[in-house]
Amino acid sequence: MSQVGRHEATRVPVTALGTLGPLVFCAEGPHLRLYHRFKFLATKQIFEGQAIHGIAVHAEHPQYAFIAIWGGCLVRLLRIDSSLLVGEVEPSIFDHVCCTAICKTTDWLLDLCFGPSASEGGSSGDEFVTCAAVTAHDALLELKLDHDRSSEESHDLGSLKVSELTSSTRSILYSADVLWEDRDRILIAAGTAFGEIIYWSWSRGPDGHSSSRTHHVFLGHEGSIFGVEISKEFLDISSKKPTRLLASCSDDRTIRIWDVSGDGSQLSTPDIGSEAARTRHTGFSNEAIDMDVSSAPSLAIGWGHTSRVWTARFLDADVPGASICLLSSGEDATSRVWHLVASIGGPTRFDLKQVSCAAYHNGKNIWSEALYEPVPGIPYIVCGGADSKITARVLSSSLQPDRQGIIRTGEYTVEDIVAIQTQPHLVSISPKSSAHKSSKVSEFFRNYAFVDSETLLLTTNSGKVYLEKLSIDVDDAEVTGMISDSKLLDEKDDLRGYSICAAHKTLGVAFVAGSRGSIYMYRQNQPKLSHIYSTKGKAGSLFVASTTSKIGVVNLLVTLMGQSAAYLLSIETGREENVLVREVALSISESMTGSTITSMEHVVYDDTAEYIFLGFRGGSIAIYSLTATMNDEIQNTTASLIRIIPQVHGKETVTSMMWTPSGDNTPFQGYLTSVGRDSCVAIHSVDLSENSVAIVHNVPLAIGPNIEGLYFKDSHLIVYGFSSVAFVQYDTTSEEEIMSVETGGSHRSWAFRPQSTEDGGGTLVWTRASTMHIRTQKQPNHVVIRSGGHGREIKAVTARNRTPTEGSRQLVATGAEDTDIKIFEYVDGDFVCRRTLRKHVTGIQHLQWSEDGEYLFSSGGCEEFYVWRVRFLPSSLGIGVVCESICTPKSDHPDLRIMSFDVQKRASTGGYLISMVYSDSKIGVYSYDVTAAQRWRVIATGTYFTSCLTQTVFLPDATILTAGTDGHAVFWALPESVRGPHENLPADSQKLTWKDPIRIHQNASKTLVSQLLENGHIVVVSGGDDGSLCLQYIDVTTCTARPPIIVNRAHSSAVTACAVASYEVNASYQRFYLMTSGNDQWIRVWEVTVNANEGVNHMLDIRRIKRLKTNVADVSSMTVLPQRRVLITGVGMEVTDTSLVPMSEAPRHCGL
Repeated sequence: MSQVGRHEATRVPVTALGTLGPLVFCAEGPHLRLYHRFKFLATKQIFEGQAIHGIAVHAEHPQYAFIAIWGGCLVRLLRIDSSLLVGEVEPSIFDHVCCTAICKTTDWLLDLCFGPSASEGGSSGDEFVTCAAVTAHDALLELKLDHDRSSEESHDLGSLKVSELTSSTRSILYSADVLWEDRDRILIAAGTAFGEIIYWSWSRGPDGHSSSRTHHVFLGHEGSIFGVEISKEFLDISSKKPTRLLASCSDDRTIRIWDVSGDGSQLSTPDIGSEAARTRHTGFSNEAIDMDVSSAPSLAIGWGHTSRVWTARFLDADVPGASICLLSSGEDATSRVWHLVASIGGPTRFDLKQVSCAAYHNGKNIWSEALYEPVPGIPYIVCGGADSKITARVLSSSLQPDRQGIIRTGEYTVEDIVAIQTQPHLVSISPKSSAHKSSKVSEFFRNYAFVDSETLLLTTNSGKVYLEKLSIDVDDAEVTGMISDSKLLDEKDDLRGYSICAAHKTLGVAFVAGSRGSIYMYRQNQPKLSHIYSTKGKAGSLFVASTTSKIGVVNLLVTLMGQSAAYLLSIETGREENVLVREVALSISESMTGSTITSMEHVVYDDTAEYIFLGFRGGSIAIYSLTATMNDEIQNTTASLIRIIPQVHGKETVTSMMWTPSGDNTPFQGYLTSVGRDSCVAIHSVDLSENSVAIVHNVPLAIGPNIEGLYFKDSHLIVYGFSSVAFVQYDTTSEEEIMSVETGGSHRSWAFRPQSTEDGGGTLVWTRASTMHIRTQKQPNHVVIRSGGHGREIKAVTARNRTPTEGSRQLVATGAEDTDIKIFEYVDGDFVCRRTLRKHVTGIQHLQWSEDGEYLFSSGGCEEFYVWRVRFLPSSLGIGVVCESICTPKSDHPDLRIMSFDVQKRASTGGYLISMVYSDSKIGVYSYDVTAAQRWRVIATGTYFTSCLTQTVFLPDATILTAGTDGHAVFWALPESVRGPHENLPADSQKLTWKDPIRIHQNASKTLVSQLLENGHIVVVSGGDDGSLCLQYIDVTTCTARPPIIVNRAHSSAVTACAVASYEVNASYQRFYLMTSGNDQWIRVWEVTVNANEGVNHMLDIRRIKRLKTNVADVSSMTVLPQRRVLITGVGMEVTDTSLVPMSEAPRHCGL
């Protein structure tokens, strides 16, 4: 039988990055992915199964660029013609790349560096490419490629020649860095597993003899050294001497800087003692005892990372006069930029000051970083993480003052505003006032409102209203401040001490209210405020909305403090004078919603129907219907409360709402999207004509809890609000942060205007310490080159059955150690994350879709079991997910885990039967029915021995099969009394008793699947911790199993995942194809044939027909996608196209 295995989609940790002009090389497993200016171009497999650990680029050759790629003991060299990098790079670039054969060294390589180009041999000028590499035992290797001009047109570069410059030592290294000082001298920094840094060099004399010297052994770190880097030599401004530094990082969470200028103090002669110095340090040294060790104190120590630090590298250390800067990344999934500054009174000569911190990755670990300039003059920092995500951000403005106008910030006091108004020439000075700022002054900023994208209305404590013109065109070089013009619009006595304001950003109008009930309006190009209305009390808040059916009419909702009423005012703005055309009173049901209105949404349908949605501080939403009646030729409008949606955001404030119509054919149906201060986005399906409401989506976001606003842009739902001390703008569709500004928290006056034409960002104005701050950002704060997934090991995966109404849309749910559940859609050979479900507080143990795909069930530690309702919503809203129910824990043990479960839908009565097995050797069977008054019923429980139960599956005729850590499988029969409808179940749970134990493994069963045969019997397949595979043929009529077939050494490690890829049957045979995998990272394909003669002892024949390598480490689970594609998950995820069954046989397929 023919077999083709192809890795169709791979998402594994990004272990190495390299850049070459506009290109980014990314290592994912053994594959090298190529990106051109953030766009994917091509991929090439470098090694058969070995993951790539490092990439080095050599671009000094005038005609070619060389890329060295290594992983483990393997290394390979690629050559790219420089002409291919000019202009647009073709996706077929790898077809023109020349490669060497894979070279295997004697030890793992930790770092590799290209040496200076050399030529030998008279006038022939044959050039040699030479690399130096350091191994895990501190040996220095030379790798040389003899470039033959006669083979320039060939894709075969020949092979690399490896020679050992120094021998291995007893030191165990975790990190190393190699730097060629010149053709005959190499500097090496080696970080050991025991906290020491060995700085040594290798040199070659004029006579051709070589020697090595150890210059320093640095002590100070309190843990293993995970990263070292030697800086290029630069001129120290203070000492006017050439200086070289060494950076190191460790699992003690520190970054340290060491001075390695010159040769340092030599511990020994170059002939004998140098090797002894390199080999004596094999354990943690004590600086106080080991006085013979040449260890100088560190120049600086940097603290900031919250866990182990993996990399530390220098930035721009070779620029004369520039400050020394470093880039670091670590286990906390953050990338940080540091400045080396002089210390004032500290324990070290210098301090490492953190400049910026970027946290754009999920889970843990950023494994790789690189500097990248897609466009000359705009450097980016590229990061690759364990979540398989690749991000790029512009280098911090402190390092690059000209950031091409992406971000600008201004800071003003009230005195600055007055000065700009009275002296316009002061607009070009620095916006930050040098005057002393006090929060107790009588004059300060009260409120802000954006009239349009460039106009800001603000009020002060003295009752003054200013109009500020913002210079958001950051390319304007004539203006250095954010405010280009300031105007005192008006001054009102009733605005003294208290004022609120609101604006409509599209119509260009703003409203201001004070403590005495007067409402004022400002319209663009209007010289003063105009009085439009007076309320009978102090205005509490203002909300503005336009009327879509009437051009130029704006609706203003005014709430009153201490009163259970609000007023809707409709103002016509199209005339010279503002005309109040309607006043509607809305009564508030204080007992049901509370009295404080916090948000409003206005919906109109062709003048035939009008509705108002009000959000309240208590978390509820009220729906009002506006009805117009004629009385003596006078039109009166009344508001009727038609519905209250309680506790939409729990007991937290509903801050913003937006209505999305369902379509033209359903004018009164739509979706109401709301956000609140509970960090959640909620979507309700509303039928206004039928007065029906159903929640279709409610999940927490990664930011919050104070989500203050939302809007849609290019079918993406964007929210903004406060998370801790920062204001954050966040794309909920792509799950990416767009903008983050440290403001000091949410308890302050602020206003935000999103960018309407750019990719993201906006203008934020806020008050801090009586000072007005303005921040404009024109682009997202980072670029996602490749989207990611989980940042921890994936423990469970399940594929949703597709329904005819959904076409080819394929959803996959994954759960990981990061406690998140992600719902991916498999589109065009890649995964797109549609939703992340954040409710579990422990790692996910198991996931399973219902047969109809409407429900997703999940389990974890602490007896967590959740039922999720999943729906497809309109494209702009994505996928709707609601946690419909939670199974309440029944045990007194807080750490009890639900190891596995199986779900079976009741055929006739509805609802689900759920079998759960626990880590304390117990089994529980539940009945769940969402329509019942009591949704959950415990119908049966049982106890096995003392071993942990790990697997469970429903068999026909109300029988359950379980397996555990003792290597046995047993049967549990459900009593007749619990097999009826949900509402007829007995009040007390029944006792389950196990029977017929079968030995299937030497120890734990790690995975279990079942296949229903055409004759109604079942084949159960189990993978064990002992590396074996067990097949059981079960006769469902008698609920007995034939003697199991055990395949020993099916894998060289534990079998942790298995799945049935396809099943076929014809007149002469039944057979199915089984996929298994484990920690050995091999996928094995098995053909299982069911014997036609049921009288034989062994009903099954099994044979292995193929094995494939997977790039996913620590494989935990697998599932089958359509067209015989298998999804493997573990440390990452990968889809393999197995192409199991030849189409020429044309069998009749059952199941997949």
